[in-house]
Amino acid sequence: MKFEHIEDGGIWVTQGKTKVQLWLPFTKRLTGVLDGVVASEACLILTGESGHQLNYDQLQKQVIRVRKAAGLIDYSLHGLSYSTAGELAEAGCTDYQLAAAPRHKSLSMVQKYSKGANQKRLAKEAQNLREQKWGKT
Repeated sequence: MKFEHIEDGGIWVTQGKTKVQLWLPFTKRLTGVLDGVVASEACLILTGESGHQLNYDQLQKQVIRVRKAAGLIDYSLHGLSYSTAGELAEAGCTDYQLAAAPRHKSLSMVQKYSKGANQKRLAKEAQNLREQKWGKT
């Protein structure tokens, strides 16, 4: 990824497996970090110590090293993606919004990731509607 791929508070990426181009929004925290970086548009965002482009395996090793240093070795990138989908579902995102955000094309995969959170959110909404209608608690 290069700084020239940043646009509108997010970044354009190409999935390695499917080669599909996706635009992913930055979190406020990441925006703050990137705002402090001075770089030309052609510069790579993530590099090795010598400034070379990292391949997937090299990046994965870097992430594992950071996770170990932070005491987060029990958390995988896949698990973080799963958690993100759950948080988005619990926040009220539709399945289509979930499909766009955590990079899943099929609604069946989105539903797999968000099933628990959606069920909890929908149950709360149902109970609230019941209480509004009949005043039962």
